Amino acid sequence: MFCYRIQFSVLWRTIHSHKFCFSYTMSKATFSDLVQIFRSGVLVVQPDKLIRNSVNYNATTEKLIIAGDSYNLQNKDVFLVGTGKAVQNMAKELEKILGGKIKHGIVSIPDGSKSETVINKYVRYSEGAKNNLPDKNAEATAIKVKKLVSSLTSNDLLIVLISGGGSSLLPLPREPITLEEKCGLVKKLANAGADIVELNTVRKRISELKGGQLAMRAQPAQVVSLILSDIVGDPLDLIASGPTTENNDDPNAAADIIKKYNLYEQLPLSVKTILNELNDSKEFPKDKVNNYIIGSNKVSIHEAANQAEKLGYLPICLSHQVIGNIEIVAQEYVKLAELFCKLIEGTLNKEEFKSSIDSLNIPGISTNFIEDDKVMDLLKHKDVCLVLGGEITVEVKGKGKGGRNQQLSLEFSNIIHKIKGRFSHFEVDFLSAGTDGIDGPTDAAGAMGYLDLVSESKEVNIDINDYLNNSDSYNFYKRFKNGELHVFTGHTNTNVMDIHLIVIRKKK
Repeated sequence: MFCYRIQFSVLWRTIHSHKFCFSYTMSKATFSDLVQIFRSGVLVVQPDKLIRNSVNYNATTEKLIIAGDSYNLQNKDVFLVGTGKAVQNMAKELEKILGGKIKHGIVSIPDGSKSETVINKYVRYSEGAKNNLPDKNAEATAIKVKKLVSSLTSNDLLIVLISGGGSSLLPLPREPITLEEKCGLVKKLANAGADIVELNTVRKRISELKGGQLAMRAQPAQVVSLILSDIVGDPLDLIASGPTTENNDDPNAAADIIKKYNLYEQLPLSVKTILNELNDSKEFPKDKVNNYIIGSNKVSIHEAANQAEKLGYLPICLSHQVIGNIEIVAQEYVKLAELFCKLIEGTLNKEEFKSSIDSLNIPGISTNFIEDDKVMDLLKHKDVCLVLGGEITVEVKGKGKGGRNQQLSLEFSNIIHKIKGRFSHFEVDFLSAGTDGIDGPTDAAGAMGYLDLVSESKEVNIDINDYLNNSDSYNFYKRFKNGELHVFTGHTNTNVMDIHLIVIRKKK
């Protein structure tokens, strides 16, 4: 058997020092390769590296350069706030760059991720949002952030660091809504299948700091935001619910979303009161706020493809915009794998293949690679690694434990098993994992699947349907092969959504 429980500290150093004892179809080499490819996609979007690439400060002239734009810090005080899974290392790198220029800072980071390293004693790091769920600790930090930004003057520069997870780490419901009421609504929406756009639209409407409110409360200070995107298309107003971006949502949008999922009648009076209030007519200070995206999923999957090539695969980046329900995405990924097998075998020509790919329900998918004769030739001779990314949604069916990445790997394995006869000349392996290292309310980043997973689970009397029907993917992977297909990393301190890898190998 192949025993491989990946721990993040080891992941950063080496893959090959682990003990391998593999007994199932997915090969030792492929498992190791998939982990390395995923790892490379995470490493390239490490926050400290992104900050170094984007920010420069000349202490002599007191000029701060961000993405080519210059800010004069002479006679200015600098303040720092941050929220998200990646902002701790963003903030610490910024502390190093700015030295003692930062007068005060408050950074909200995930529970259990705090580093003891102190660079500037005036910058405080506060933990909260255990399991990525808003809690009283995160709310207390949000209250402190609101107080800080509301005290700024025209002689101040506020630097705001934002990344995925920022919504949960900066929860401050508009009164009279309580945190419990807000969390309950968001949980019901998520369980009903609401996507991240819908969830954040609702969050903005019922929050004190989201939807541009943080930047507005900081006036008349200059506000600069450095953002690590965790949403498809990098929409500034939705990343961490857009605390420093103008909110142009229709005032009725949040209520319409809640009604769409038949939850409006269940709302507490406090939420209905806020939804029915007229919007604040205060104008957003566009001339005093600048937002910079310094990292995204696109960067991550392209680096993953580079690593795949180094490992001898033919990498093909197909999309960094994948969204949708898990069951649909899994079905489309199986169709995608089958089409590539037919192209490799020669049973589909280029035109037929392109037409079939274009008909798939995979947002942002590109077929430009088929115009490259070198790539088409290599398809016949190399193992192929398809690289995709994005963030999908899961409709919770039961009371099990899991996350979208583990569920996607399990769904993919189940669907491909039903048509495995079409893959008689191939092995197909799959990895889905979150770059933040935390998949749903679990300690796993994701999991792997493969063509024969269902067959092998049946051999040991494990019925995959029991777990799929109860949204219990975590416990399936914990039980099957003693958890060897789980990907464990711990907090990675970054977050640019998820990476999906499909490896197609001709049987030897």
